[in-house]
Amino acid sequence: MVLHATDPVTRILTLLSSHTGQDFIAYDRSIIERRIAERLSQLGNLDAEDYCKRLASDVAEANYLSKMFYIRYSRFFRQPLQFQLLRDVVIPPLLSDPDKSIYKVWSAACAGGEEAFSLAIILDEVTRSINSSQHISIFATDIAEDALAEGKQAVYSGERIEEVSVKRLKTYFIPESGAYRVCDALRQQVSFSSHDLLDTKTFAPPESIFGGFDLILCRNFLMYLVDDFYNQVFDKLFKALNPGGILMLGKAETVPQKHLPRLTRLYDFSGLYKKTMAR
Repeated sequence: MVLHATDPVTRILTLLSSHTGQDFIAYDRSIIERRIAERLSQLGNLDAEDYCKRLASDVAEANYLSKMFYIRYSRFFRQPLQFQLLRDVVIPPLLSDPDKSIYKVWSAACAGGEEAFSLAIILDEVTRSINSSQHISIFATDIAEDALAEGKQAVYSGERIEEVSVKRLKTYFIPESGAYRVCDALRQQVSFSSHDLLDTKTFAPPESIFGGFDLILCRNFLMYLVDDFYNQVFDKLFKALNPGGILMLGKAETVPQKHLPRLTRLYDFSGLYKKTMAR
């Protein structure tokens, strides 16, 4: 993606970076342009040049626009087949390993926490069904502080819980003012923290102590990045994943060519990959 200093979109991104400290050059240009056009329409079809002038001095507006770039849509058990494969086929033998005491999971770009708690639910179900003694530790990260706050609050309603069965609602949720709060037992398993996948100085959440994850979910984030940054983030995910660990990607995301020799796709339709041992 080639950007020119005279391009209003480039100037908008430069202003955003100066206000927020975030670099949005990594995102696909068409995504950026659509979000900016949407915001200009919300402001009464404001001219891009005038918007640049506004952004120069309006920190609140810069923060608002930056949030529009973040991928925030999620719901419990999104792409249910992936979770069913994890629950019934993939995870049980991993939690049965007598030589492991901790099972570490990373939900990267976790949005409001629905994915992380979906994982917590199926891991609890498997743990109980096979009487596993492994400690479950789930790290949920995102760059958006308001999304992390929502995950910590753990209250959900509407379409976000449509895929949750009645049995699971009764077991893992507490009704609260027309919504449902995740039970304390699951909330204690999930640690929410801020982490920028595009930060070149880190490859995993600092709280995880150098990665070492048995399962990583990074779904529907990579697809919004230009190729160079796609590969850069993927390198981090690969490094943070233990040999024998599982990586789950979104439907539109693929493994870069350089990693294909050590990531075996488990099922043709699943987006689930297993990291093989080093040769």
